[in-house]
Amino acid sequence: MEKGKTIFLDIFRRADKNDDGAISWEEFVQFFADGVMGKEEMEKLFNEIDTHNTNNIDTGELCEYFSNHLGEMKKIYSLVEDLNHKVTSVLQSTAKSYPEKSRNDKFINRFLLRECIGQLTALQRPLESASDHMDDEARLENSEVKPIELRDVLPKPDLIPGRVGRRTKRQISSQTSLQTEGSVNPVALAAQVDRLSELLDRLEHGVNFKGFVDEDMNATEEDQYILQQRSMEVVKEKEDDFRATLRQYIEDTNNAPGALNISVRYFKDSGLYTLYEVWEADDKEKQYRETKAFDSVFTNLTSGTTLSSISFPKAWWIK
Repeated sequence: MEKGKTIFLDIFRRADKNDDGAISWEEFVQFFADGVMGKEEMEKLFNEIDTHNTNNIDTGELCEYFSNHLGEMKKIYSLVEDLNHKVTSVLQSTAKSYPEKSRNDKFINRFLLRECIGQLTALQRPLESASDHMDDEARLENSEVKPIELRDVLPKPDLIPGRVGRRTKRQISSQTSLQTEGSVNPVALAAQVDRLSELLDRLEHGVNFKGFVDEDMNATEEDQYILQQRSMEVVKEKEDDFRATLRQYIEDTNNAPGALNISVRYFKDSGLYTLYEVWEADDKEKQYRETKAFDSVFTNLTSGTTLSSISFPKAWWIK
């Protein structure tokens, strides 16, 4: 696609909430409604973009319509596209070299990054000011027009996103999609953020905040299970030995009396591991440690281990 127009691929992805490859009327309102345009105006715009008359907008229709109205903004979008690629490239190279830098060089890197944020924020302010001014003028020009709202087009009130997931006219863009081996895909990350937002919306509407029931109980040690968390960093070049030792440790611990569960979380390319163990009782865990002390098992394989533990009601585990 011609430079400066790839922004519309990003816009389409964000507007297509259910990822079916088309923007419905409801999705169109949810994404494009700006608090100024009325329902009839938005319907007319939707039909103008939908040149195939399918009651849905596809990628080509969206790109073609807005490309014909870019004007001077095409230069800005072209520069933004170049900037996105440059920023991604610099951040990736900096992330690789940063751990080996001296303390002073790391400070300089952090300072320059913060200053970059400040400069970009300063650039954002006049754009926001111009956008707000245009919105205000548009409202005054047609003050009698009632702005369209999601409840005007969505059939069920419970489908209207809550305060967490509500989309505003300035939404986070994931246009920076330059990918290299081992890098995070911003498009995939943004999609996960959208899905998390939808989940929070459902929780927001599903939780009863009107009142809670307090339950008085006489808790004893037998009513509690123990959750232990160990975080550790593996010594470089010893990860194979660590993994082999860890597999044996997990097998032995799973067979220990009182051990309910053991699981591991590994943070990719970081050398960081977190081990979670659930025990029936604190004394059973201590008895096991008398025969297999954790630190002695992983001697010289980790550069440091932090341990924390909490007790929780036995009924939670059963559920």
